[in-house]
This record gives sequence, structure tokens and C-alpha cells, in this order.
Amino acid sequence: MKTIRHTATLFYYDGPQVFEARDAIGGHYVAVMVEPQGEQDRYLVAGVAPERLRQFRSGTLDLRSLLVEAGGQEWYLAMTADGLDQPLVLVPQQTLLMESGLLPDEGFVLHDRPAEDLALKEARERNNLVLEIAVDPPESAEEHRIRVGTLVGLLGHVQTMVKHAYGAALRDLSLDTRRAIDRSDAHLLDVVIPAASGSFRVVLEGAKSPDLLGQNELARALGRVDVLFEMASDPQQALAAVKANSGHLAGAYLRLLRFLVKHQMGLRYAWAEPSFTKPNCRAITEAEAGPLVSALSGVSNLGSESVELVGALEKADVVSGAWRIATPEGTYSGEIKPGGPSLEGLRLGSGYRFSCIEEIEEVEGTGREQRTLYLIEHRPA
Repeated sequence: MKTIRHTATLFYYDGPQVFEARDAIGGHYVAVMVEPQGEQDRYLVAGVAPERLRQFRSGTLDLRSLLVEAGGQEWYLAMTADGLDQPLVLVPQQTLLMESGLLPDEGFVLHDRPAEDLALKEARERNNLVLEIAVDPPESAEEHRIRVGTLVGLLGHVQTMVKHAYGAALRDLSLDTRRAIDRSDAHLLDVVIPAASGSFRVVLEGAKSPDLLGQNELARALGRVDVLFEMASDPQQALAAVKANSGHLAGAYLRLLRFLVKHQMGLRYAWAEPSFTKPNCRAITEAEAGPLVSALSGVSNLGSESVELVGALEKADVVSGAWRIATPEGTYSGEIKPGGPSLEGLRLGSGYRFSCIEEIEEVEGTGREQRTLYLIEHRPA
């Protein structure tokens, strides 16, 4: 008994109409919804060559041609009453697929026209959100190359900014909506083309697959990033946009700009989801990055975020200013800046509300972030 598992929905309309699947040994299949049988959804299924499936995803091959070519030898029907979370049992069919009456009409393609832009082309072929980054460091002037340290640093800064952009976007949602979202690894990107042709370009893909509607949670983050780069050519307008997004996202953006200035390069990027008709593109030149860094560096606490902690005090060192508080969400430690509130008189084990500022510093040469909580005010809970 052969079974397959749903891996990606390719076309959705009141339910998954066309989806991609794999069998136990990694074989590729395409499934197309046909007339249901009773209360169960029914799918026409055929094994497909990966390259032909890629062409269908990119919009250069229609669905009927894909199925006729794939189902010339054997094809199947599969039924499901419990959705696509469970394996689907394939039932081999004896009649010729061309005579089954189940084939879709000619001309059904996933996209109206082939994509010319690299980001959109890759998004369609991979059926996922794709981000393309292009830079022009000095070493790329004569040939297609970039220093290892520069590339590692660039990718680290981009991933950090996307992470904080995703966190900022989620804060705009209701608590119930945030709880319903699977946020594990949702901000992560994978390198899928380490060196595309042309100026030095890197293509990244969302580490997590899109949902049934073909949408990736990363889109929330990249929409926020677009806002920061929108006015990069005008420092004053850019300053207003960054201030409106003050916090860890703004701090990560400033660190990326400083990195570009240090390595004497500009940055261009484009991102797309499979359903896009054109990618979202933004850019900043080396000449624009310098003045913007100067403008942003003059803003105090640009990258800081307010944090409220309520819990039982576990540590209060009056001399060093170090403290630790246990909350229902976890245990947090921090310190006090010179001139900050004193810890004298606080009782261990008692409940307090700590109002803090969280600051992030980059650990030089590692790409890691070091977070520090500074106590601003405390009062009994």
C-alpha cells in the first residue's frame, strides 16, 4: 500500500485544489482535486519529475500537460476525510488517464506570465518567500567575489534585522492572534543560492514553509524592513521612519548601516512570495548610508525597548547593582546604570514590578547580540 504526504499547497480555493506531495522514499507527486465521493475529498494523483514540477510551479508548464506526461504509465486516486495532515493512501487506476474524464482543461498555469526577476522566479519555483540581496564591496570591482568575513557579517546583520522586524510586527497583533501563530523559527532564512550571477548576489529562502494559502510569516518582517529603507535617500525622512520603529529593529538597522559604511558598499534587495506579480525592491547606496548613520547615531536610546517585569525578587546586590527577578514567563537578570534607582530596602522573596530598558550590543566579530536589562523604576507588585 503506497502512501503520500502533503508537502506544499500550490493552488488554494475554498480548500487545497492542487498540492505537491512526497512518498516514503522522496518521490514527487502532484495531486488535483476532483469530484468528491460522499463526504470525502478526492484527488487525482500522479508521480512527476522534479524538473517538470519546478516548471509548473514557475508558470511555464500547464497542469494538464504535467498530468498527461506524468500519468501516461500509472496514476492514482486518493481520498481524505480528515484533511491533509494524515498520509493519503494511493489507489492505482487501470483505465487510461486521458480517458478518465478527470483531467483539467488546457491552459491552467499557476501564474499569468513567467517571472523575469530573480527573486520572483525563485519564489515561484520554490513555492516559498525568497529574499535576494546584492552588494558591491570594493573587492567585487574587478570580478565576482566578496571577502568571507564580509559575507558572514552581512548575512548575520540581515538575519538579525529580520528577527527584530518580525518581533516588532507581531506586537501590532492582538494577543489571541499572536498565540495562534507558530512562531518557532518563523524569522529564520536559509541560503539557497550563495552566489548568483551578476553583481555579488545571495538568494535566501524562508526556513519554514508557507501556510496553505502560500503565505510565509516572514512577509510580516520584510514589510517592516521595507519601511526603514523606503526613504534611505533622504536622511530627515528616513530619521522619522526609523524613530517610528524605535527599538531593537531600529538598533539592528543602524548596525547594518554602520557595517555597510565600514566595508564601503551599498546594498540592494528584493523579496517576493509566489503569488506576487512583481517583487518588493529597496536599495541604499554607500553615499546614502554615511549621512544616515550620522543622523541616526545622534538619537538617544534609538535601539532600546521598554520591558515590564512582575515577579518575586531573588537577588538584589546594593553595591554592584545586579538583580534577578522570577516572573511567570521566566527568570530575568539585570543591573542598574549609574544614577539609577537604589536596590536598598528591597526584600528577597517579595513581589515587585520592575520597569526596565533593554539594550542590545553586538559582540564584536561573532555576529551575536548581548542583551542587558537596566532597571529604571521599581515598586511593590
